[in-house]
This record gives sequence, structure tokens and C-alpha cells, in this order.
Amino acid sequence: MRFLYGDSTPFPLGYNFLTTLEAFMASATRIVQLDAEARALARQAEEGAQARLRGLDALEQFHTVVMRAVTDTAQKVQHAHALEYARRISEFASGYVEEHRQGTVASNEREAQQCHAENDRRMIEQRSALDRFLKAARLPVLTTRISLRLGADGKESSYQGTASYDHPDGIQTSFALAPSRTSTWNHPRRVSELVDNVELMVGVDKSWLRGTVTPKQVHVDDWFLVSFDAGESTFELVLRKKPSDRESLAFRVRRTEGGLAGQFEGHGEAPGALTSADLSQLERVWSALRTATRDVLEQREQLVSVTLDTAPVFETGLVLPLVVRLVNMFAGTVREIAKRSPNEFELSLKIEQDGGRREELYLRKDQLIGQLQPLSAQGRNVFAPLGLDSWVPGTTMTPPPVMATTLTGSLPPAPTSVSMGGPAAGIVAIPPAPASGQLPMPVPPASSPASGVPATSTSNVPVPPNSNRVVSGS
Repeated sequence: MRFLYGDSTPFPLGYNFLTTLEAFMASATRIVQLDAEARALARQAEEGAQARLRGLDALEQFHTVVMRAVTDTAQKVQHAHALEYARRISEFASGYVEEHRQGTVASNEREAQQCHAENDRRMIEQRSALDRFLKAARLPVLTTRISLRLGADGKESSYQGTASYDHPDGIQTSFALAPSRTSTWNHPRRVSELVDNVELMVGVDKSWLRGTVTPKQVHVDDWFLVSFDAGESTFELVLRKKPSDRESLAFRVRRTEGGLAGQFEGHGEAPGALTSADLSQLERVWSALRTATRDVLEQREQLVSVTLDTAPVFETGLVLPLVVRLVNMFAGTVREIAKRSPNEFELSLKIEQDGGRREELYLRKDQLIGQLQPLSAQGRNVFAPLGLDSWVPGTTMTPPPVMATTLTGSLPPAPTSVSMGGPAAGIVAIPPAPASGQLPMPVPPASSPASGVPATSTSNVPVPPNSNRVVSGS
């Protein structure tokens, strides 16, 4: 099976990009809207705090002038009644100023806390929106790392795990997985279920009379997979004869330019180096595990972390920069699909089955444009590279061109208490996305559409929500 553009030329991505785009627009527009609301609230709190501070400053200046005049006049009169009058006036006025100062501090702190709480709520909603998108979407992947561990759940043992992905443009994601949802990883598994005849020189024969220890081969086909961590260049594996046993064999293998290297631990002995024969056997297990866990990678339960250029997105306020990075990643593909779609009101792709049958997937443009409606011109500016506003010029106001190296920052910090003179959050620069991380360049249009095989019936290919599919023969 392969995907085609609407004009039947090959589509460079091996998945339904329209589903990813639909999920992205629903989540990303909400994230941008939440960011604008948080920014407006922070600006309002900042302006209120500054106004109160200006009022306090004016009162203190007035108090200084008045008290200087009262004191000077009392000194000139040099009478006890006048001096007592000046003293009482000073006490009352100083108390009034101090009361106003404390009220200003309390009001600023109270409003800062309210702003912080409101923006924390918005950050939680942003995380939820991003979680929904990343669990449903397909992004280009450079490397994948999966880790599973067998844990006891009552009397039953089950696997829990995580998966980490390196995507183009400096984006990394990590998810908690639910292996028990699959039929193959909902129970403890033995090595023999993946590969057979695995023998490793990791055993020992101890002679108590001679006081010697001799290495021996261990047949591990019937041993259980207790935990493993399988990446592109590193592999860790723990095996036990029974899941409940305490003794285990642990292996660490790494792939280098010079080949495989690694070591093992077990039997209470110091770590030992693995032989080339052992490394070859473990490489078979490594490869089999990566193949056998492909269905587990689809069982994303919860987003654990997102980083942008190794910086945590939520902890460092990079949610909006992440959206901008994704917009630039998708922009070329969206524009090319729009250009090659036969219907000007739709984005369309085709699925070509192995037998030659073709089916059309489509997503209405007005559905995507509608996602932009709650946004201001600045918010729509974030999505300008997708070219959505140009589809229906009368529906939205076309924003100015977007520079890939600048963007509005993510959620601003809450205003501080008294010293609140800093400017409102402004434009935050981020590095441009690496050119190497762009989606594959579209295939140049052919001189004439490729003739398709006549369709016979539809198939069970997933269709994005609110999208439709019709059988097409071209």
C-alpha cells in the first residue's frame, strides 16, 4: 500500500497526513488562543500593578511636601500647641501612607497570585491539547527507543513501558505505553517466543574442591524477559529463569563504529565482557524485540515529556515555539497537497492498495479555516505558512508574512509583587528549524496523471474524523 497526491503522483509520506493535519489544527489553534488569553491577563495585571505603584509614589511625594511645610511652619511659631499639632498631623499622615503602601503590596501580590493560578490552568489545558495531538498524530521519526519492564500487579505480572522519539527539527517526545492492550505483551514472555537457540557463554561452574570457576554456556530460550531497553545504538536486557526469581542475567550492548561491544552481570560475579559469539546472539534478540514491539508503540497512553532543542517545552515556556516549529514542518506538505488536489475546496490524498485499487481521502478546507476564527490577526499569523487564509480571502484577515526565526513566546510569568516595572512579555527569538529536518520534498508533477486501476470496493482504511472518503479510479 502507498499514498498518492490527489493528482495520482506519489506522496512522499507513508501515512495519512490529513489525519495528522486535522488533529494538529484542532489542538494548535486552542494552544495559541490560550496563550493569547494568558498574555492579555498578565498584561492587565501588570498595568494594574503599575497604576497602583504610580499612585503610591504620588502619595509619598505629596506627603513629603506637606510634612516639610507643616514642620517648617511649626518651628517658626515655636509654641507647644503648634508643635503638638504638627506631631499629630505627622503621625496620622505617616500612618495613612504606610497603610496605603501595605494595601498596594497586598493588592499586587493578590492579583499576581490570581494571574499565576489562571495561567497555570491554561498551561494544563495546553498540555492536554498537545497530548491529544501527539497521541493521535504521525510525525516523521529519526530514532525510536522503547523500554519495557515486567512488574507485579497483584498475582499477575504485566509489562509497563515508555517510548521516546527523536523527530526532525529538534523535537523529542516521550510517552507512557500500555503494552497490556496488545495480545502479545499482556503476559510474561520467554526468549523462545522471539528467537530460538540462544546460547550465551555467561554461566559458571564452580569447583569447591579445586577452588576454580569455569565459564560455561547457558541456553536461555526458556528464560523470561524481565526488562529491556532497545534503542538504535544501545541495548539493555535482563533475563530470569522465573519472573519471581531474584537472580538474573543483565546484558548491556552498544553499537559503535568498530562493531558491537558489551558486558554482562550475574551469579554474583563481577561484570564480564561478552564474546563476539555472545554479541551476535544478543543482536538477534535485539532485532527481534524491536520488530515484536511495533504494535506496542501504537499504544500511547500518556504524554510524558516534550523537548525542543533539548529544552523541556512546558517547564521553559516553549509551547508556542513548538507550535511554530510544527507549522513550518507541515507547511510545504500542506501547500503541495492543496496545489495537487482536484477540488479547490478540499485537501485530498489517495491510497493505492497492493492490487492497484485506489481510494480517496479528503479534508474540507473550510473545516481548517474555521479553526482560525477565534484567533486574532496575531494568532492567525502563527499559521500563515500553511497558506490557510489565502483559500478564502473574505473569511479572515490575511496576516503579514511570518519570519521562521521569530515568534511570540509561550505563557508569560505572573507579575511580581511591588517591583513590577518590567515590560510585558514581547517577542522571543528561537533558532530556525534545521533545514535537514524538513519533510520530504514533494514529487514534481507528472506531465499527465497516471492511469489508475478501476476501483472495485472500499477497504477498512482509517479515515480522519469529519473527513470523507470516496472510491476513485484515478
